[in-house]
Amino acid sequence: DQTVDSRSGGRTGPDSALYSGEFFETHVGEVTAFVPVRGEIATTGRVEQVEIPAADVAVLVHRGPFSDLDQAYGALGTFVAERVLTADGPIREHYLSTEDDTDPAASRTEICWPIRADAIPATRT
Repeated sequence: DQTVDSRSGGRTGPDSALYSGEFFETHVGEVTAFVPVRGEIATTGRVEQVEIPAADVAVLVHRGPFSDLDQAYGALGTFVAERVLTADGPIREHYLSTEDDTDPAASRTEICWPIRADAIPATRT
């Protein structure tokens, strides 16, 4: 947080991570932890700036401890698979709780499962 706060125009969202499909299948794969920021930042050491591309996703918010997160994954994965919505790409997690939230039962994690773009109905405004 100090790195982001001192080097950017400020964070624009919660701490987050991208998990490759291989990570879930074999427990070995690419994981990218990130903090969304506004603008360019100076990078040093292990900090690097990358652009996370937009994606069409199905979203579920898990409320509760991380030890129960697998149940939320099962529910969302079943929803996506039964509707044949699955698309390639990493699964995203957004950690919505703050450091002030000390009760694990109150923890909130947003799981974002990639889906096909054509699975989303077009809307007109």
